Amino acid sequence: MPSVTVVNRANRTFEVKQGRALLTGAREAGLPWRWYCGGEALCGTCCMLVIDGALDEPNDIERYFIEGWGYHPSFRLACQARVVESVSVISCAEEGYDRDAVLAAYEAAVAQGKGIRR
Repeated sequence: MPSVTVVNRANRTFEVKQGRALLTGAREAGLPWRWYCGGEALCGTCCMLVIDGALDEPNDIERYFIEGWGYHPSFRLACQARVVESVSVISCAEEGYDRDAVLAAYEAAVAQGKGIRR
């Protein structure tokens, strides 16, 4: 079963069934993950940046949200992104949704090699 590591939550790791939305996997593991719209890709509060690993390609709803807001190319919505293999992410909520803080945390994690060890 693939695992998800949230780098800016002290490398907190949980398992997710392959093909399941990352947000659903977090909730099934009993881990908090902020969301308000019920997983409909309307609010963006479950946003994250992918450091390493694979999620499915963004669906049309997620792509519209990401492109419409001009987010970083590694930006994904946990409610829509389905886990394909183990992945490392930065939760935008932990950085207060501040664009500069989120990108700084992302760049620091990439620079420190905090992606998945293979």
